[in-house]
Amino acid sequence: MSFNREAREKSVLELTVPPEWGAVRAVWAPSRAVLERTGLGPDEAYALAMVSQELLENAVKYGAFGPGDSVQLQVWLDGDEVTVEVRSKVGVDDAHLRRFDQTVQWIRSFQDPFEAYVERLKAVSAQPYAHGQSGLGLTRIAYEGRCALDFYVDAANVLAVSAVYRREGEASWATS
Repeated sequence: MSFNREAREKSVLELTVPPEWGAVRAVWAPSRAVLERTGLGPDEAYALAMVSQELLENAVKYGAFGPGDSVQLQVWLDGDEVTVEVRSKVGVDDAHLRRFDQTVQWIRSFQDPFEAYVERLKAVSAQPYAHGQSGLGLTRIAYEGRCALDFYVDAANVLAVSAVYRREGEASWATS
């Protein structure tokens, strides 16, 4: 798996991590430190480190990994945008991918990510947590990380999920 050359030239962080919970937790501090060194404020760096960790957690939870497989994390800057992208082999069926797409589209349907977050919290609190798929992590990325979400699956069955943060203001998240 390789990222396109243009994105790689703007990259500020590239990590290949094993699909293990301990490795995901270990990404927080280096991600935050790198982001702060790029000139992002402490709050922005904190939020985007959270975004990195949430995306990595989803990849580990839903990925399909064989011996030697890994999860790729890349963070790059382009003007006033910061993109966090996580790539991993897909380990879910078409129904799960459709549900994932529906969740992303549902989040995008709100004028303000706070509204989506509140609605998701209401839905999660009204149901028992039996299936382990609340969708709260993606909503948290949109609201707390102030990011627009997108994804694609390539021909090699690799899912790339990206979260784009725009520095010019909170209202711009839904315009992508």
